[in-house]
Amino acid sequence: MKSNNLPRFFTFTHAWSVTPVIAKFIACTSLIVSVPFAQAAQCSYTIPDNWNNGFKTEIVIENDTDQNLNDWSIELAWNQGISLQNSWNGQFDCNDTGCIITSQGHTVHANQSFGLGFVASKNGLAEEVVISLSGDICTNSGQTPPDAVTETGLWQLDNAESLLSYVSVKKDHVAELNQFVSPSSEAPALSGSIDADGLVKLAVDLNSVSTGVDIRNSRILDLLFETDLLPTAYFSTQVDHSLLSSLEIGIPTIHNLTGEVSLHGVNQEVSLDVLVVKLATGKVNVSTLTPMIIDSNTFDMDYGIEALRVVANLSSIGEAVPVYFNLTFLTAQQDSFQPVVKAEKPATPTQLSASVLSSDSKAQLNWNDNSNNETHYLVRFKPLDGSWQTAAELASNSSFYESGLPESGEFDYKVIALNNSVPSEPSNIERIVVTQTDPIARGMQLYKSGCAGCHGSEAGGLGSFPALNTERDIQTMIDIITTTMPYGTPSACDEQCATDIAAYLQTLWPAPLTCDVGVAPVAYGARQLKILTQTEYQNTVEDLLGVNFEVSDGLSPDSQVGFFINNTHASVQPSNYSNYLLVAEEVSQWVADNDFSPALSCAGVDEDCANKLVDELAPKIFRRPLTQDESQNYRLIATGFFHNGDIEAGMLLALEGLLSSPQFIYRHELGEPNPSNSELDADAFELTSWEMATFLSYTFTGSTPDQQLWQAAERDELRDEANITAHANRLAGSAKSVLGDFVGSWLGTGSLEVATKDQNFYPGFAQLVPAMKAEMNETFSYIMTEPDERFSSLYTANFTFVNQLLAEHYNIAGVTGDEMQKVDTTERGGILANGAFMSRWAEVAESHPILRSVRVRRRMLCQDQPDPPAGTFEAREQRLAELSDMLQDPATTNRLKYHSLTEGQPCSNCHEKYINPMGFGMEDFDAVGKIRSNDKNGNVIDASGILYAPEKYAEVSDSVAFNGAKQLGAVIADLSSAQSCLPQQMFRYVMGVGHDSVDPSSEEDRRLSETEQIGYMCEIDTLTDAMMQNSPRAMLEKFGSLKSVRYRKAWSRND
Repeated sequence: MKSNNLPRFFTFTHAWSVTPVIAKFIACTSLIVSVPFAQAAQCSYTIPDNWNNGFKTEIVIENDTDQNLNDWSIELAWNQGISLQNSWNGQFDCNDTGCIITSQGHTVHANQSFGLGFVASKNGLAEEVVISLSGDICTNSGQTPPDAVTETGLWQLDNAESLLSYVSVKKDHVAELNQFVSPSSEAPALSGSIDADGLVKLAVDLNSVSTGVDIRNSRILDLLFETDLLPTAYFSTQVDHSLLSSLEIGIPTIHNLTGEVSLHGVNQEVSLDVLVVKLATGKVNVSTLTPMIIDSNTFDMDYGIEALRVVANLSSIGEAVPVYFNLTFLTAQQDSFQPVVKAEKPATPTQLSASVLSSDSKAQLNWNDNSNNETHYLVRFKPLDGSWQTAAELASNSSFYESGLPESGEFDYKVIALNNSVPSEPSNIERIVVTQTDPIARGMQLYKSGCAGCHGSEAGGLGSFPALNTERDIQTMIDIITTTMPYGTPSACDEQCATDIAAYLQTLWPAPLTCDVGVAPVAYGARQLKILTQTEYQNTVEDLLGVNFEVSDGLSPDSQVGFFINNTHASVQPSNYSNYLLVAEEVSQWVADNDFSPALSCAGVDEDCANKLVDELAPKIFRRPLTQDESQNYRLIATGFFHNGDIEAGMLLALEGLLSSPQFIYRHELGEPNPSNSELDADAFELTSWEMATFLSYTFTGSTPDQQLWQAAERDELRDEANITAHANRLAGSAKSVLGDFVGSWLGTGSLEVATKDQNFYPGFAQLVPAMKAEMNETFSYIMTEPDERFSSLYTANFTFVNQLLAEHYNIAGVTGDEMQKVDTTERGGILANGAFMSRWAEVAESHPILRSVRVRRRMLCQDQPDPPAGTFEAREQRLAELSDMLQDPATTNRLKYHSLTEGQPCSNCHEKYINPMGFGMEDFDAVGKIRSNDKNGNVIDASGILYAPEKYAEVSDSVAFNGAKQLGAVIADLSSAQSCLPQQMFRYVMGVGHDSVDPSSEEDRRLSETEQIGYMCEIDTLTDAMMQNSPRAMLEKFGSLKSVRYRKAWSRND
């Protein structure tokens, strides 16, 4: 790839607020010409730090002109004998009398300033440091001494040069350093002040904790710090007000500090030794000589520590951590001094009393509200031998609390008043002895004490531990809890305990949402921007520019949500934008090397050709007409205005800018207000014809709009449903590639090559993989696009597509050649009884009934089959060892193997009905998708099966018997669960969001509002009706005219 070595700058601004919390950028291209300079800037310096043996100097170059300054140099002189220690933002060539400083590639931009600097050693110099700056770049050449600093007795923490961290130890010996780091443009992590009376206050924003892992950060905030209510920690102490002013520069001193820490609703006195050193006049550093020890038990945090340990599946986490800080304070002027404001401590609640209301099995607390400044009250409790945990957060002026109780046990309660993050001293502790209560209250207490650490406080799931807040079979749940929970100590919860927990969990199960036009008369989609996927990018540059080589592999990897590639909620960051720049350069250079053909039809690379690039090609790249400003800017660039008339260089740069612009990188689905459309709410938006053309084209063809769509958009015809439907009907016949991508992702067959096989049994499988993938893609796309095919064909079709190689593998006669051909079959056909599906979900030498069954239930029936509980795979390995002799017996069938592996607890809870019976019914297909009646050892295949819970996962008492994969397909074809599942899967694939969630697999999933979900459920019903009353093609075509496609809102999505 060539480089044109031209200066190029891209300015990014937030252009649209797609949601209240998400904005993505739009870029415009601007170029600034770099020209020679002569004494074009002001050069000045300061010496902010000056100690006995050295000093730090900061230099600022202020460019007050409209020209960039490149390849600049500065001559610096200093007292003889000084030597350079280190430097930044320039090339320093120094001796004992000074330095020559050169740009090292750094540009001083027009009307901006640029900073550089160094640290030097005095090497015994006794006199004052004297520095002078000169050079062609500087208008001033004399000495520019630093401003005098006068210490005022007021000191402000310099957050940028201060750090607070702690060390956490897990698994007894693995130490991790966690820090409090200020996010850019947000409030500082640390705030501190020392006033004239010597009162020291340090505030720590606990939300700024950084462990290096986002999910770990969120767990610490939620489970340990509880920052929703207690976001700030404080340390305060008193020092002699004259201490800092009396320090000598560069001479460290040790001081013992005794102060108070306010953390997690607890005040605690601490004592520690600190090292204090004055770095310069008005600048003091304070650091820990011995760490401050924070004990989780002291601060009511050991319950949170245990929750973190369980969630992370760790053997241990240290309960006491050393805290270290390195703080820099600068003297402050009276008018700029900002003392840390720590709220006044509330008065302590007194006379706490506690009793049990036997009538409704509740604990009742009463106390005296003595404070007049509290913002909240905390109620905390702990079992007799347990840890303090938060039971409730109450509003100010509270003096009463009730809560459910377990059946028996002893519990201590205390109450703390809060003024923001500042706690009172705790009330007296009262103990409640519980003798009886109702099952739901018992279950809630048992769940919160024994289950919430793994499954979440609201049963939403954490990490690999599944969510329990959705409907499921009650008895199965009770059996699983009784035999396997709590994790690691299953004997701790008997059947009554499990029954109570199940009773409580049922109260968390939401009623299933259905379409309700009273709630959502119009289904609105979300305003959003979608990054082109790698495939879409490749298709687009091929269609627009004639590119004939692979370029998309240079882009950042696509995001995946669930089964599908989904860039809807991804965004281009500075860290990965360079990839788009590099690919744009590569593509543009290739186009220029080919005289801009076939992208443009030009007689030569001249001004007419440059105008064609702006007037004809640029709109196709942006997928809309250019604005007047865009057209003017790109025309200036393309016609060589910034390259001394070199049009080829200008066109090359203009094309690079177009291809690296967010207007090209993103698909826009934002819409605009349309008051004349009476269907729209006041806060709704309608996609423009240009946005609809883009949606239709990428949805059906995976590439940029064709000429017919472009002309329809020019005439603004794509706001009309009839016109949209006509184009959807036309384009559906071109959807083969997109449909192949969809089914390959949906059923996992797109990655069939990862399902490697034992070469001793299947030596030619690798050669079959392309044909098997093509078989699935051809079969699915044929059924989806042929108007006469019906939904049932997906599971019951008596045809498939093969070439000669695959036909010979399947023992199908009469097929020759490499092309895929439609052939009639009896034992295979559709997407289930299909070689690609059966091979993908199999072992290297045998079938895998568990994998097949779980994929059918999750992907074809859209049922939430939970993942195995923690520890299952270790137990499976142990069971394999126990069954070694049986498994090596040639008479042992695959069915018997998996039955024996899963017949015991905890496996049987799911395998006995949900998994094994359906999986065993697909044993008539071997590991490479061939029909069989005997296995490799000659054993007769038993493919009898039962599909339990065919419609709803919770209704396990319902079942349908079948024999073999083809019969299972016939069963599935008649299920409403399967009939609505395909539209649900395709809706997520097309829209970038599911009908009920953004990303259900993410622990940070953003939740859809109930109104948004109900609207999407109506869309699923519309798609399902079109498919079942007409054909899968009718459903596919219907996507173009969905209201949620045409009409959008800036939905608020809660984390």
